[in-house]
Amino acid sequence: MSRTAIARSILIIGIAFVFLYFGIEKFVHPNLWIVWMPDWMDGLLGLTLGSWLSIVGVTEIVIAVLLLVPVRIVRQVAIIAASLHLFGIVMEVGWNDVGVRDIGLMFMSVSLWFLI
Repeated sequence: MSRTAIARSILIIGIAFVFLYFGIEKFVHPNLWIVWMPDWMDGLLGLTLGSWLSIVGVTEIVIAVLLLVPVRIVRQVAIIAASLHLFGIVMEVGWNDVGVRDIGLMFMSVSLWFLI
């Protein structure tokens, strides 16, 4: 296995792990995550913040699972979704410790697009 293939695999597993962990956390500890949901989403499309939190959790879990599917087009769709999701989080959270972490994850996701 080439060094590039190893790096690609590590990035895929790492990003999938992060998305899977945070997706599951939305269901295990919703009270810790509901505070991160923007107030403007409450009532959007008739859904509560709790409903949106569940949608975000499912989305993150789906992204993680799709990243692990060894089909190029599936991984490409997942990495685009991951990058856009992280971009949205960064725009909402702003420049702080959480935002900086997510900027790093977003750049990792974008770089993975070029490796897939």
